[in-house]
Amino acid sequence: DSIDSQPNFQAANGLFFGFFADSGAKGSKWIRELYGEIEAPLMAGKPLVEELTLSIAGRITDEEFYGTNGTYTIKGGWRPVAPLLLKFTYGTSFRAPNLRENFLAGQSGFNTLFDPCAVPGDAFDAAVGYIAAEDLRDPAILANCRREGRDPTRVGINAAGINTQATSSVEITSGGSLDIQPETSRSITTGFAFEEDWASGFEFAFNFNYYDIQLKESIVEPSAQFIVNDCFTRDDGSRSPFCDRIGVSTVDRQLVSDVFSGFLNLDQEAVRGLDFNTTFQYPVMISGEEFGLTLNLTANHLIERSSTFTGDNGDVTTEDSAGEFGLPSWIGRATFAVDYDDFRFTWQTRYIGSVEQDADGIDPFSDAFLNGPNGLPTGVVGDTCLGGGSRTGGVPNNIVPGDGIFCRDVGFAEEYFEHTASLRWDNDALRIIVGVTNIFDTAPPLVDGSEVFSIANTPIGNGYNLDGREIFGQLLYRF
Repeated sequence: DSIDSQPNFQAANGLFFGFFADSGAKGSKWIRELYGEIEAPLMAGKPLVEELTLSIAGRITDEEFYGTNGTYTIKGGWRPVAPLLLKFTYGTSFRAPNLRENFLAGQSGFNTLFDPCAVPGDAFDAAVGYIAAEDLRDPAILANCRREGRDPTRVGINAAGINTQATSSVEITSGGSLDIQPETSRSITTGFAFEEDWASGFEFAFNFNYYDIQLKESIVEPSAQFIVNDCFTRDDGSRSPFCDRIGVSTVDRQLVSDVFSGFLNLDQEAVRGLDFNTTFQYPVMISGEEFGLTLNLTANHLIERSSTFTGDNGDVTTEDSAGEFGLPSWIGRATFAVDYDDFRFTWQTRYIGSVEQDADGIDPFSDAFLNGPNGLPTGVVGDTCLGGGSRTGGVPNNIVPGDGIFCRDVGFAEEYFEHTASLRWDNDALRIIVGVTNIFDTAPPLVDGSEVFSIANTPIGNGYNLDGREIFGQLLYRF
């Protein structure tokens, strides 16, 4: 395998407006593999052994830079009776870094990043300077900034003390390396499948799977803003290993000045969960006409989605994101359909379970969500709140416990349901579909933008419908 990407002089030297300096990529390597697989039907047609099958596969990989490695998979299936299948799989894998991860030459350029340690505009006045009562940042952010030797009451304020800014043009550097390690993994899946048809026409199928996957030395390329956020906004009390990749200006506003975002290995990533899939089918006769009823239910329960990383100083950091935004503990979908002649009516309900940002972290306001308050420090408030805990009147500097003005930052969302219905007509040559998405015009949850990535307090990229109710249609002609 080889790569040869050579930009011209202007691109290589960053002379195009708005583009990074790009040194290209050049390199080659060879890889040799030997693969074999055998499937053996061990037994069949015996009492409690309708079928017993074993499958074994193996691969030997020889890579120019990363040596020789062996991987294998073992699969087994046991059918004690015809409708029931018990299954098990154990496997390993190996992936050497690809050409880009090895040979991408140094790329550098500038991008505008938000600095969480910078004094917010609302908390600064040129006449009085920093205003603590108007600083609505999470206390964990302030603590993280101080830990890194940055004063969150001064960062962003210019030397003359006239104004403050929270963004800066940051130099970002990335590139490939031969020092990164290959990815390896092991996976376990097990479960069962049951399927039966009855003489009445009723059909039932159920599939259950448990999966446990561990990926070691996974190769990642974090974005510059992610590196900054992971260092300064995490609230689990631990220091992010990405903090070592951040440089800070020593003059004027002392904002983030440079970030290294090259490839690196995470020690381990793990995911565990349960998958459910069941289908019911039944024909119903009405006035001599047959209507086919189908109900399909699918669900996934995410038990673990964790990452472990060891920093340059040897500190080990583990973060489990299961149950947070984008990785809810439960998701599901129910689809009901009625078939008659060339018509099909479908009703679908989509479900996203409740989520909470940094559910395993420390939230000092978690027990003070509504009127909460006993013993909380004077002047401590959440910056985006719900219910009776919202700020109500008074001067922020005069806030005292028990006033009903303490509240919890909204870094969580309740269960979410979305319903869609459609009608399809299909005579093989022509198909027409009309329907409505988000029938009840369910709005996405609102969150605090400092807790969850969002636009106008609406979380982005988490599966919520951001467009409201919509009518859709499709016309298909086959020829």
